[in-house]
Amino acid sequence: MTLSIRWRLALWFGAVLAVVLIAFGTAVYLTMRHHALGRIDQGLSEELADVLAEVGRAQTEVDLSEWLERRFAHHEGFDFQITRPSGDRFFANRRLAGAALPLPDAVYLSDSPFYRDVSTEGGKRWRVVSVQVRGPRNLLTVQVARSLAGFDHESKELLLTMLLIGPLMLLVAVGGGYFLARRALAPVDQLRRRTQEITADRLDRRLPVANPGDELGLLGQTINEMIGRLERSFAEIRRFTADASHELRTPLTAIRTEAEVALRSNGVPAEQQQLLGSILEECGRLTRLTEQLLTLSREDAGIGRPGPAPVDLAALLHGVTETMRPVAEAKGVRLQVDIAGPLWVQGDGIRLPQVFFNLLDNALKYTLEGGSVQVRGEARGAAVVATVRDTGEGIAPEHLPHVFDRFYRVDKARSREQGGTGLGLSIAKSIVAAHGGQIELDSARGRGTTCTVTLPADQTAQGNLR
Repeated sequence: MTLSIRWRLALWFGAVLAVVLIAFGTAVYLTMRHHALGRIDQGLSEELADVLAEVGRAQTEVDLSEWLERRFAHHEGFDFQITRPSGDRFFANRRLAGAALPLPDAVYLSDSPFYRDVSTEGGKRWRVVSVQVRGPRNLLTVQVARSLAGFDHESKELLLTMLLIGPLMLLVAVGGGYFLARRALAPVDQLRRRTQEITADRLDRRLPVANPGDELGLLGQTINEMIGRLERSFAEIRRFTADASHELRTPLTAIRTEAEVALRSNGVPAEQQQLLGSILEECGRLTRLTEQLLTLSREDAGIGRPGPAPVDLAALLHGVTETMRPVAEAKGVRLQVDIAGPLWVQGDGIRLPQVFFNLLDNALKYTLEGGSVQVRGEARGAAVVATVRDTGEGIAPEHLPHVFDRFYRVDKARSREQGGTGLGLSIAKSIVAAHGGQIELDSARGRGTTCTVTLPADQTAQGNLR
């Protein structure tokens, strides 16, 4: 699954923030532990100094034992243990009566304090400072200890707090990152929507550029420049098509006239008559193609767009159907009409019939003898819908997306034999679009074709009839 840029920015931001939070949290955690342990060591150092002072001024072990018992036997925060070289304890405060602090290795015993963490068999942890000094009779190992239970509890609370707050902060940061990315990319969505509105018929539109100095502004300007180039190219193509179509009409008319005159002349051999007939046939095909190209050029250029005139589509469909009925009867095809009228639309009464002439012409061309073509018209809410359905051979799915393309023919050889140019549906679509409507085609091999034209209804004219 491909993530959107918003989510990718938010997740990248979250990943970077997660690394920063982990590094920061680790640094804070270790720093706090270090400072807490430093305070414990400072307290051990002060208590050790007091013990060493008593050891230094004692003349006998009895005096030392009495002074130690009086000062340190019931100490609140620290524990004390003094051991002889043989391993026997000379002194221990009351809390250590049932437990003994382990002695460090001999290599660490000296007159310099040695700090370390120790654990007893009961699972208790201690911070212990050890030093070896001379007593009244022989060397003594003095140890001052403090329980690490409070230190471990505070460390666990700090770690738990970080583990709880860290993911929450990360979640909030990712959500904030997504929100900020969405706000930052909102102009991109606007550019995308406005770009989708620009089609071949709307190349005069441009994208709004709020800030020409930033990256999005430069992108908008670049797209506008590209649209301008496309508009000029389309205009040149349309102008060339219109000019070429217009210029071709005169020589084609002259060729056709001369061929007809020659064909009506007496004494023309049969072979030449056949040749002249072929010329007239091809000239007629070129004339139809020229007229269709000229029609499309006018539609593209917006020349003669429909005015706000009410047109009864029901009467129009009846007229087109009756005009095409002789063609249907000649092919042996039933032509049925089912129109619930009147059906009023706003449009051009001259150009709209061309839509349905083209649709009926296609339907009759590709419907075999014995088949049927049905023309229907009805009002659906604020729209008027006309359908032309045939029982012909249908269109394969791979051709459906292209049937409204210019010069596209499903069966090219057969279309040429029947005089088709591949422009009929393109013209129909252009005229319907100019009237604010839509044209859709549904077909499949073996079940015929249905073409649906939807046009905005003329509510005013429709209401006057009620």
